[in-house]
Amino acid sequence: MHEQILLKNKNLIIKIHLEEIEKDDLKIFKEKQLLIIRADGAPEIYEIDELGQIAIAEKEEKVNWRSFAKENIRNFYKNLLQSRYSEIEHLVILTGAGSSVGIGEGENVGLTMAGLWNALLKEDQGCLERLIRCTKYGNLEDGKEIDHQKIEKDLEALLSKAGMMNSVAPHKQLDEDIKTVKKFIVKKCTLCLSNTAPHQSFLNKTTLRPQKYPRVKLFTLNYDTLFEDAAGKERFTVIDGFTFSSPRIFNGKYFDYDIIETRHSRQDKHDSIIPKLFYLFKMHGSLTWEKKNGEITQSDSIEDVVNRVMIFPQDSKFEYSYEQPYFEMMARFQQALRTENTLLITIGYSYLDKHISSVIIESLKQNPSLNLITVTYPVVIGTDKSFQAELHSITELQSRVTMIAETFTDFTLNYPENNAHKRFDMLEELNQSLKKINLTTNVL
Repeated sequence: MHEQILLKNKNLIIKIHLEEIEKDDLKIFKEKQLLIIRADGAPEIYEIDELGQIAIAEKEEKVNWRSFAKENIRNFYKNLLQSRYSEIEHLVILTGAGSSVGIGEGENVGLTMAGLWNALLKEDQGCLERLIRCTKYGNLEDGKEIDHQKIEKDLEALLSKAGMMNSVAPHKQLDEDIKTVKKFIVKKCTLCLSNTAPHQSFLNKTTLRPQKYPRVKLFTLNYDTLFEDAAGKERFTVIDGFTFSSPRIFNGKYFDYDIIETRHSRQDKHDSIIPKLFYLFKMHGSLTWEKKNGEITQSDSIEDVVNRVMIFPQDSKFEYSYEQPYFEMMARFQQALRTENTLLITIGYSYLDKHISSVIIESLKQNPSLNLITVTYPVVIGTDKSFQAELHSITELQSRVTMIAETFTDFTLNYPENNAHKRFDMLEELNQSLKKINLTTNVL
């Protein structure tokens, strides 16, 4: 019997058991049991009937198993964020492809790697098949037909093989096909922020923290500008490592800057940090970054894909991370995770990138005050790769790591308001009231 994990923490595991059955010569998986395993009690086992319903002891009527599971999952992580993590000083967020999947307007929406493969097959089958044949991708034999139903749709692996082959033995057609795929990726990652996208709400919720806490640091592996667009709509100030003048030129020292509001009055003179500001680190580059005259600038009109500052999908991402501006981003990421009293939330990241996952795993080992919440969908991260398996092992031993199966939209919807922010505001209001009383007394 197979299983899918929906939530994993040392204190609570929620998963389903699946039964493999054959239907019309196809193997499908059917949900059979929902299991809720708490550290302080016996496992709760619920049998799932043909209608997807389960019987709950305290309820007269059966309920949908998905709704019941989601209720338990959300109650758990909302409680974590409201109680255990509400007064954590440093909040670091890492978003992967899953935070952009399905987001956009019209036909151009965020895609997975498999989705990009299918889109390329539809738009330029000739280019895709030339790359497959040239690299013998999937151990394809000469003269054999390409079975697009069975082939592993991993555009990153295909581009990696093509890139290595072109570097060893350059070929005009191969070079042109690689550029074609890169241009295709740029086009498909050029997304418009839709009204239903969760990015604006997510920024508002996560940055609503007491002023005494450091700013939120948002790291993203995506090329798109969804977070920048959301910040613009919500009137956020974004510190992204570029100068404030025009043209905007990259300089890592700007990540050390903050913006304060200076208030002057006869009774009160102090500096206050402005609200609605966060740091943005684009670890794999951006659609709007261009290398020009030896500098990295921001531009909305980049013609040559060669000049784009983007780490395209390929195995050599690890090597690229030692070049600027990526090295600056990686150094900041490492520094953020080595800081005491930190919560890292990863959203839509599968833990397949070695250069990112190794930093997270090592930081969990070196920093005992680093907490981690991973959000992926439709299940928690897999166990196929070494970093994934190692993270599962840590989760089983330490309650500071929680894996959640949830969409970015639903996670944002259920993300609770920071209680520490409420308490801090009340104390500030009380403090201001006392100051006014003292001033009145002095005048009298």
